[in-house]
Amino acid sequence: MTSEGFRHLIEEQTDEELLGPCLRDEIIPYAFDLRPAAWDTFRAELAALLGVSRGDITVVGSGRLGYSMKPWNDLVTFRDSSDIDIAVVNADLFDELWLSLLSVAYPRPPITDKLGGWLKERRKEVYTGWITPPVIHLDWRIFGAKAKPVLKLRTRWFNALQQVSRHPPRRHEGIEGRLYRTWRHAELYHLNGFAALRQSLTG
Repeated sequence: MTSEGFRHLIEEQTDEELLGPCLRDEIIPYAFDLRPAAWDTFRAELAALLGVSRGDITVVGSGRLGYSMKPWNDLVTFRDSSDIDIAVVNADLFDELWLSLLSVAYPRPPITDKLGGWLKERRKEVYTGWITPPVIHLDWRIFGAKAKPVLKLRTRWFNALQQVSRHPPRRHEGIEGRLYRTWRHAELYHLNGFAALRQSLTG
């Protein structure tokens, strides 16, 4: 779908209907459309590295459609400097990271005094059902063995995305990803963004 086609679509469909093309529909993402088989390879390899199923992984944003979905970006075209954004939806992996983080950094003093503001931001993410593993910062020298499960999962996530970044046939800056607990959490995140996107495109 072209960006002009999407402008018409957003006028004709409800936010819930937009979840299909923007998140849920099984499509070949724009970042892979030059070599569709690479999408299958990418998803299979990433699923194996993260311990999830292929159906738990999708591409969102400009890497999916060929233009940015960020409000006020005017559907700017995917370019060589763009990131490919993925959504991984898996309750087991989410809970593993969440509980491991709680074990080492339960949000009460004095832990909160040691960690600064990043833990507060992660709590906001968890409230809405998603988390970004690479932005978790724990110093094993301070927290010792308790930090190891969190750091191990964060490293596994980072290395997995780095490893599969060679598969997309379109040039890109890197692979970024969010881990969602359920598909409904992912849908709510996008629905919240659609309101601002609709306003930015239609006034």
